[in-house]
Amino acid sequence: MDTLGFLIALQLVGIAAFAVSGALVAGERQMDWFGVMVLGIIVAVGGGTVRDVLLDLPVFWIAAPWYVVMAGACALAAIPLAGWAHRGRRPVAIADAIGLAVFVALGTRKALEMGTSGFVAVVMGVVTGIVGGIIRDVLANRTPIILRKEVYALAALCGATLFVLAEGLGAAAGVGLWLSIAAVLTIRLLAIFYNWSIPTFKVEPGDQE
Repeated sequence: MDTLGFLIALQLVGIAAFAVSGALVAGERQMDWFGVMVLGIIVAVGGGTVRDVLLDLPVFWIAAPWYVVMAGACALAAIPLAGWAHRGRRPVAIADAIGLAVFVALGTRKALEMGTSGFVAVVMGVVTGIVGGIIRDVLANRTPIILRKEVYALAALCGATLFVLAEGLGAAAGVGLWLSIAAVLTIRLLAIFYNWSIPTFKVEPGDQE
């Protein structure tokens, strides 16, 4: 498989994983089929849309509408699985972890290809990975995952940073991409299965006058 074909295959995996996570959240919230499709599409293309707008690029799915069609189809295909959502958030979290890992790496790569600095590339990688999930959670009336104690944005940050470092050190082609995907997926799955969380900051409210 050539490089372009490989990247498209990765995008398909990421879109399918994020679309399924959106569908499971919709099932958790007992939405209708249209709601399932909307959440699946939003989480699959939301981060990439914001990234392209920030980088002043043509929005990827406008040039290739099949991304939206595929995301909607994957979300609808996941309806039989939506019954899992009532058993807990783990199925949603696992699907979301796969999408996060793929899109953080692809977002970082795209930013570097546009000639951005390493810092900007890391930010764009994180944006690509997390923004769709934020929009999904807001629409589903859930506290966005990055505002909870989850090791989520931190996993994205680690993956994007490793990608940039690998590229800066002159690693062989593809090493940075796979290193980023492996790091995000490993950190996120370990956090899911071992209930890792980030320490919270708590301030007791003062007396009201």
